[in-house]
Amino acid sequence: MLRQSAKSLHTLADNCALPAVNWAALSVAVVWGTGSVASKFLLGVFAPAGLQCLRNLAGGLILLTIVALLRPGLRRSLRISFFPLLGLGVLLGVQMLTFVIGLDLTYASEAVLVFSTAPVWTAVIVAVAGLEVMYLRNWAGFFVALGGVAMVMLGAETSPTTVAPARITGDLVMLASTVLYGVYMILSRPLMQRHGTLVVTAVALVLSNVLLVPVGLGQLIATPWRQLAGLHWALLAYVVCVAMVYGMLMWYRSVKIRGASQTIVYQYLTPIVALAAAVAFLHEQPTGWQLVGIVVTLAGVYIASQRPDSP
Repeated sequence: MLRQSAKSLHTLADNCALPAVNWAALSVAVVWGTGSVASKFLLGVFAPAGLQCLRNLAGGLILLTIVALLRPGLRRSLRISFFPLLGLGVLLGVQMLTFVIGLDLTYASEAVLVFSTAPVWTAVIVAVAGLEVMYLRNWAGFFVALGGVAMVMLGAETSPTTVAPARITGDLVMLASTVLYGVYMILSRPLMQRHGTLVVTAVALVLSNVLLVPVGLGQLIATPWRQLAGLHWALLAYVVCVAMVYGMLMWYRSVKIRGASQTIVYQYLTPIVALAAAVAFLHEQPTGWQLVGIVVTLAGVYIASQRPDSP
């Protein structure tokens, strides 16, 4: 009797146990949120295109080297897909260039929040193209997210600052970058299914320099390198090696091991981490309306991302 009762209690504890924390996905949310804040700080000494050129050159080559070591014969398998990958790389370059320009013009917390709506835009583009179905609740979530973004954009102080010289323009540029990322994710699906997500991402990052080097190399050369302090070099290493390389490796590892649904939920923490870091280190001061808008936006993204079994 006691043995049976103990077994029943053990079964009940198993059923009621909290799910294990996905530490890999959690760490990605932290490094991506803080990485955007670090990039915003670096934009005080780097021009936008120059900073993105440096990030993609260094980060793309490091990531591709790691992938090549893990996947022998990678060059031979990718040869047949070179031109589609080149097109993806150019598209990714445009998306990343608009991202860093938007980040330069607006607040870091706003930029990350707007970009967090990327899954919603991906779903909308796919639905408009007739590739998948968006249900009523997904559309409702989409408009709720848009309303939340509008609250964040319109709820801040209107006077320009040195940190956000043209924040509305920056938010709109970031919104365009978010849509471009949705297009990139859709167009990259066939290649990711053929070669693997991490492989395609690494190659696209390297090939994005076809656009970024001509645009950003001049700005990079003109950077006042002698004025860079130790903090600048440390943050450069952080945004390249940690936010970009480590973040992408851990993200795709988590998706592979734990699944997309258990990984993507942690990305709702990224704007919150970015907000906390921006308040602490950049002294950004969101208004009450903006804080409400952040909650509304994340709720809308969550609703829009749900895929019900039936309409």
